[in-house]
Amino acid sequence: SSVRAYPAHLLAPSRATGMGSLVSTLAFPCPKVGRQFYEQTLLKRPDLVYLTTSAGERIPACHIRPRSYMDNLPGGRSTRKTLLYSHGNAEDLGLHLRYVDCLARDLDADVFSYEYVGYSLSQLEGAEPSEEGCIRSIDAAWRYCTDQLMIAPQDIVIFGRSIGSGPSVDLASREVEGSAHSPLDVAGVLLQSPIESGARVAFGETVSWIGYSLDIFRNYEKIGKIRAPCAIMHGTADKVVPLRNGQNLHALLQRPFEPLWIDGYGHNDMPQDRCFGYAKGFLDTLNRR
Repeated sequence: SSVRAYPAHLLAPSRATGMGSLVSTLAFPCPKVGRQFYEQTLLKRPDLVYLTTSAGERIPACHIRPRSYMDNLPGGRSTRKTLLYSHGNAEDLGLHLRYVDCLARDLDADVFSYEYVGYSLSQLEGAEPSEEGCIRSIDAAWRYCTDQLMIAPQDIVIFGRSIGSGPSVDLASREVEGSAHSPLDVAGVLLQSPIESGARVAFGETVSWIGYSLDIFRNYEKIGKIRAPCAIMHGTADKVVPLRNGQNLHALLQRPFEPLWIDGYGHNDMPQDRCFGYAKGFLDTLNRR
């Protein structure tokens, strides 16, 4: 698909500032859900935990650990991967509980799904979402999984959907301050409908360079630093995050896994059975290494 390009002389400083504001607005359309909904869903979960970010923010998370016959075998759970899941921008932890439960069951994997600062319960406490808040959130999730639960990085697969690819790629490309374990050592990275960056999704590549300092989640700069195998799936008819985002990111990988381009599907109608099947194949490949 074509890249929407604007001549440099048309983008005055005020236009660039407006672009930064628009990118941020488009990036974080948080669901507006009342507390009563969370009281009936998220707050009743036995697997609910609370994390504290480096800035002292409190965010919820769920650690889903499905039981299987393998649990009764010696060392059975040691082969099960943990998916560290980062959700899309128009959903939150409370709204996608059924999805992560199915993800854990169908992939026979543990799932640690955390919330972003400014979403769900954090939003109700007055916090605002931001790129920095998302990064602090996934760092808190990483420290909890590795330093408190003692899950080895080699047993973790970082999984990000849509804008969740932003914190996922960022984490997988660097060290985490305050953690004894490195995300560079994870088993793998799985991305569904990932973004190259916030501005590239909204405006195309040319404008993203002009408004570079205002851009968010610049995955195109970071994904080449990921050492782990990385799998990408994307719908060819995606009008929210065009396919070129996934294709361009895939071309930058150090250790690419065969991608899945699902013909005729968009951003929010990706067939769950095919996505889960692809993810299961990726996990099976990682377990054989």
